[in-house]
Amino acid sequence: MRIDNFVWTREPKSYVIDNNTVRVTTLPHTDLWQRTYYHFRNDNAPVFQMETDEKYFSFIVKTSFEESHHRFDQCGIVMYLDSDNWLKGSIEYENEEFQHLGSVVTNHGYSDWATTEIPANVKRMWYRLSRREDD
Repeated sequence: MRIDNFVWTREPKSYVIDNNTVRVTTLPHTDLWQRTYYHFRNDNAPVFQMETDEKYFSFIVKTSFEESHHRFDQCGIVMYLDSDNWLKGSIEYENEEFQHLGSVVTNHGYSDWATTEIPANVKRMWYRLSRREDD
């Protein structure tokens, strides 16, 4: 997997790519979220992605978000097909005591969220996204 095979789906406010590291600064109020019972929708977060026809792969990324200190700040990984079909795993800052480690699955334009609380001092997370044929 080569970093020059990746493209932006909505570029962030700023970014730096060097030595297999991507540093991203986003604009406020960017997010990926679709129809739920409280009707909030947002499809404006930057996504750095590549296409693949591989039926078996794992993608591993280490995230770091030391500057996260505003409610709803997030950092994570996403598999993005289009506005109505994607999934993400992320940490979302809540307050000085805890944040949410969560996943969102969006299918046919509807998002479903699962979370667990983790300490707010966790500022690095490893994610692994694996594909096994259609799973």
